[in-house]
Amino acid sequence: MSFVHLPRRGLLRGLAGAALALPCLEIMMPRARAGQSTPRRFVMLYGGISIGGTEERVIPTSAGTDYALTRGLLPLGSDALPSDPGLGGQGLNVRDHVSVVSGLKIPWDTGSGVPEGGRTVEFHANTQGPQLSGMRGGPGRKEAPNGPTADQIAGTGLGADKRVLSYRVQVASYEGVNGITGDGTRISWYRDEANALRPIDPVYSPELAYASLFDSFIGPEPSAGAELLLRRKKSVIDVVRQKTERLVPQLGAADRIRIERHLDEVRELEARLKTLSPVGGDCAKPEPFGADPAVAGAYEDWSSDGITPLGGAGYSDEELRAELLTDLIVMAFACDLSRSAALRMTFSQCWMQVGDLVGRVNNMHGCSHSTLTEDNIALADCVGWHVRHFARLIARLKDTLDVEGQPLLNSTAAVLLFEGGWGYNPESQVQNNPHSTENMIALIGGHAGGLNAGGGQHIVKQDWHPANVVISALSATNAIPNETLGEVSGRVPELFG
Repeated sequence: MSFVHLPRRGLLRGLAGAALALPCLEIMMPRARAGQSTPRRFVMLYGGISIGGTEERVIPTSAGTDYALTRGLLPLGSDALPSDPGLGGQGLNVRDHVSVVSGLKIPWDTGSGVPEGGRTVEFHANTQGPQLSGMRGGPGRKEAPNGPTADQIAGTGLGADKRVLSYRVQVASYEGVNGITGDGTRISWYRDEANALRPIDPVYSPELAYASLFDSFIGPEPSAGAELLLRRKKSVIDVVRQKTERLVPQLGAADRIRIERHLDEVRELEARLKTLSPVGGDCAKPEPFGADPAVAGAYEDWSSDGITPLGGAGYSDEELRAELLTDLIVMAFACDLSRSAALRMTFSQCWMQVGDLVGRVNNMHGCSHSTLTEDNIALADCVGWHVRHFARLIARLKDTLDVEGQPLLNSTAAVLLFEGGWGYNPESQVQNNPHSTENMIALIGGHAGGLNAGGGQHIVKQDWHPANVVISALSATNAIPNETLGEVSGRVPELFG
């Protein structure tokens, strides 16, 4: 006999007015489904900042599941956050679903050439390629990777007929000519039919991103798995009704009245199930976003050392843009329009002003180089801003059902990467510098393929590559046939319990 996991809550979801306590049937007990057809999803986020000299405010001091949340990781928890703008309110309570991996390192050229998965000594923009593709960077200061990025690889492995979403939150560079294009603004590259590596310009307009997904969208299409699930639900209700009707003649008058009421509810539920489409889940066309926030001017004009006052140029409501774009990713997954997405939060060497985000008149890059305690705290909150939107994505995936009627988070692996860490800078040959790829961190969330089965934890993997965390996410979704991304191999075993 084959079994399907049919949760009682899932059975009654969406059937307004039906308050029915069904018997606990064997078919409702959690079991692994043979030939599971639920599609898996992959998300990759990238932040263009280093954790800088504020590592003690970001990296936990202990490993395991009971580590204390640092200031930069507070959004993962449920406690009240600092009162700074952008970090106020409550945490998102997703720490059981997200693990933090620290001690990571991208190796560099020490004179014998760039090592596998490594980088040249130049820092800015040179760390994204090895993380996103697993391939060594270079030659020289080269922003583009030397291989396809993980989101494109996942898109092919998880559903070649589905679109791969490539989005960006930061609108412009906010320096000099305030550029909006170039390899330092991208997150996705793919190989074309001629094996040439091609870039994809990410969509930074929520209005355009919405239009490309939902302007011509009518409604979700039934999947084979959803149809099977609906048939099984109907079958369960039919069994319950038949068994209850056979029980009636054996009951006394009072029990017979109660069971007849129960039967009326069963019949009503059975009738409602017959009218349902086999789609299920929370797929729905969102309300249009409307016009985008205005694009602001440059924060730093290279001809001046002046700093724009709080609320001026250098910020284009990236807070709202991040919320809208992550919402689109969640709904695209719920409607099975996409199974792989990449979201670049901030540019490398990020000049976006943070006054509206963390209450400090500076930019992210400036905070990472400052020796002022206030800027160090602000940098931890800038890391926390990236973490908060990652946590919000995880929370939305947890609370949204897919077309199979299961939480999206159960079939998703998501990873958050950063440009740098804190340590030795081979370019200027100094220690304790944010232009370093030592002591890097990465966050990985979701439960696809047994990921985070034991709950979220802090794992120290000294001198492991950040791409090992990306490989863990790809492996969890079965998007790759082996545990290899470019020139880097191996997933983080502790993530799978």
